[in-house]
Amino acid sequence: MARVLFSSTPGYGHLFPLLPLARAFIGGGHQVLVVTSADSCRHVVAAGLPAAGAGLSGSQLREARRHPIAASESLAPQDRAGFLFPSMFGEAFTPPMVADLLPLARRWRPDLIIHEQGELAAPLVATVVGVPSMTHAFGGAVPAAFVAEASARLAALWADHGHPVPPYAGCYTSPYLDICPPAVQSVPLSHIGAIQPLRPVPDAGERPEGVPAYLRTDDRPLVYLTFGTVHQHSILRPAVSALASLSIRLLVAVGPDGNLADLGDHPDNVRIERWVHQPSVLEHAAAVVSHAGSGTFLGALSHGLPQLCLPQGADQFRNTEGGSHAGAVLGLTPSQATPEAITHAVTRLLAEDTYRANARTVAAQIQAMPAPTAVVEVLTQHL
Repeated sequence: MARVLFSSTPGYGHLFPLLPLARAFIGGGHQVLVVTSADSCRHVVAAGLPAAGAGLSGSQLREARRHPIAASESLAPQDRAGFLFPSMFGEAFTPPMVADLLPLARRWRPDLIIHEQGELAAPLVATVVGVPSMTHAFGGAVPAAFVAEASARLAALWADHGHPVPPYAGCYTSPYLDICPPAVQSVPLSHIGAIQPLRPVPDAGERPEGVPAYLRTDDRPLVYLTFGTVHQHSILRPAVSALASLSIRLLVAVGPDGNLADLGDHPDNVRIERWVHQPSVLEHAAAVVSHAGSGTFLGALSHGLPQLCLPQGADQFRNTEGGSHAGAVLGLTPSQATPEAITHAVTRLLAEDTYRANARTVAAQIQAMPAPTAVVEVLTQHL
């Protein structure tokens, strides 16, 4: 029996992709602890997994996010990720996480630490306590230059603990757990050594009993519109207004902290919810419109659904590029995303079979990737 510590930054899109593998380790009889910001521990506990808080939380976390995000606003949206990854995930988040994670690891004594790609304290902690660490993707790969810059900024922190910083902050010293199907991977992987594919499994909590009201059907196709867990009504509102004019059923999810009233009045073919069970929705949807966050992006592809991607930052432009290359999505940049362009794109996705066929090809590739239970068997052979 192995003791496996999972480590994540607080974002939903970084934390949730870890949970299927953590659950598979428990199912295999191993001990698991999921470590993340105290702000996010409740989501881990709600998923039925043991959790411990570490790193920034509350007002300190909000302040640590605010400064780099404000500094990035002068950059073009597609350039902000290259600035934010080393400044926020590297400089801002890592030192406080090391301060909490290192004593926790010494007490809990894991055999293996698995961390999502944005959590860069784990490789240092694993080095200090003498156990292997593995990097778990939260979507497509992070570009080599982003991780290399974060590594350079963490050199002094590694030196403080008596070690030179390895290439890429120690992220790829063990097999990289890759949840991105090759068909939509837009980043070269030459900076990564061994790769262990891992099927992305949506983790959205308990499936609702019966058919929710928001999934009751009629003859019109269901289009699912979401910008993930970060509510952006300034983007959602014009998209809702535009798509409401089509002969569709439009389901809009505004996020757990979203305000439904922000979207104003809407016609009867529009349903607005704060939270939906996304895997159930994707089983009924004909197309998806989103910011191309990795959870929604890979979830829709897993169901063979064509998508309109409206990227705003982070990894969303890379996802849009990969999906467009695979012929499974249409993408509009912020400057292109007029109401007319959005309605035209969704009309194409519903009318032209090519996008759905290409999405189904990617879905088959995802289904062929090893399931979390199979990956647990592979990983534990080396512990």
